[in-house]
Amino acid sequence: MSDIFTEVDEGLRQEKLGSLWKKWRPFVYGGVAALIIGVAVNEFVLKPQAEANRQARALALETGIRALDEANYAEAEAAFTKIMEDDDRLAPLAAHLLAQVKYEGSGDGDAAAEILASVGGTEGGPYERLALLKSAYYKADALTLTELEATLGSLADDESMLGALSRELLAAKAYQEGDFARARTEYNRLKFDAFAPQGMARRADIALAVIPQAPDTGADAPAETTEAQPAEAAPAEPQETRP
Repeated sequence: MSDIFTEVDEGLRQEKLGSLWKKWRPFVYGGVAALIIGVAVNEFVLKPQAEANRQARALALETGIRALDEANYAEAEAAFTKIMEDDDRLAPLAAHLLAQVKYEGSGDGDAAAEILASVGGTEGGPYERLALLKSAYYKADALTLTELEATLGSLADDESMLGALSRELLAAKAYQEGDFARARTEYNRLKFDAFAPQGMARRADIALAVIPQAPDTGADAPAETTEAQPAEAAPAEPQETRP
């Protein structure tokens, strides 16, 4: 008897599974079809399109660099601007080249600085961090020391060559503003900075030889004294004599 009950239970399970399959079969087929279509679109449409776009941007970059070398600034600007508008991974590199076009082609340092600032940042990659430093160099003359420090942000504390270049820029700005104590402090740090190239260390030595020492304003400085000069005697009036 137990075998009969087992067969009945098995039949009921199969019937239930069959009804469930009939109910959900269209959705399963639809999901499988969507998966197959998605894989096909990715393999035969998206990948070739992405590869074509990548090749087009690489060609545009090559065209722009060649035009820049030939001083064809209009063509170079169009090529680099197109790459930046596409917001591609090549955009930071294109920004550096476009800034060069603006500066070399028309001497527009302000435009070059704005282009670099648009992609620069302390949290980005090497091109973004270098763009921030270069934009600060372009704008340094128009900024105060405080504004320049705010522009560079944490880059001035970075333990790298870019950080050393940032600190050298701040030292030069301090000297320009007459803050000789700050300038000497920064240049002395650069002399022993492990990330400062030899040329930078030599420039620091030259600057320290030129920048005057801060005046001693301590209490031990000798007070300037002057000796009292005796007053000159007034000339005696001549005595009137009678004949």
